[in-house]
Amino acid sequence: MRSFRPRPRHAHRGSSVGAALGALVLAGTAALTAHGTATAQPAPLDWIQNGNFRHPLSLGWNCQGEFVQTGQIVEGRPSGTDYAGCTQTVPVVPGTRYQFSAYMSGPYTFVTISGTGTDTGEVTLWDSGTTFKSLATTLLIGDSRQVTVTFHGWYGQGPYQVSQVQMIGPIYPSECEFPTPTPGVPAPTSTKPCMPRPSTPPTGPGVPTPTPTPTPTGP
Repeated sequence: MRSFRPRPRHAHRGSSVGAALGALVLAGTAALTAHGTATAQPAPLDWIQNGNFRHPLSLGWNCQGEFVQTGQIVEGRPSGTDYAGCTQTVPVVPGTRYQFSAYMSGPYTFVTISGTGTDTGEVTLWDSGTTFKSLATTLLIGDSRQVTVTFHGWYGQGPYQVSQVQMIGPIYPSECEFPTPTPGVPAPTSTKPCMPRPSTPPTGPGVPTPTPTPTPTGP
């Protein structure tokens, strides 16, 4: 019996990644002080292109396999040699977090985020059922400037459905909290783990700036 660990086979590097990275600057200025502390942050935006599937699947997604698109729901139909998968390369800001979510249903439905530049490297949401479920996670970005988002089913299983894939950010870290020193007591380095300082988003040719997307309420 095959393992159900997803292994995306068709990673796609979008030609507009550099331009999309530049749009992070247009989204808002992440002004840094001389010490690297973020003093202003762009408002979190949804960076998945056509994640609500209001347009043809070919917009934003690189797919292999059989798919049927009905309204804002995409149905993938895996075969014995094909897991019906779609990928998209998404720009990110190093040292920040993103809120990732997706609605999915069907036997062994996966949404995977790879290339985060952290120890985990790859994050997977998955479910196997007949009703839509909303799954979500927080992505911690290390030194990466782009990640690959992939959704797919599994070989030889039945059709699966995906709707409203979102990746909202960047969310910048708060400054580390240092307590007031107490005489005679060694001071801890910090009261909570410190995320790495975010780097300044790179500049590049402008692309249409993403607009804030409301939190989904259902497929």
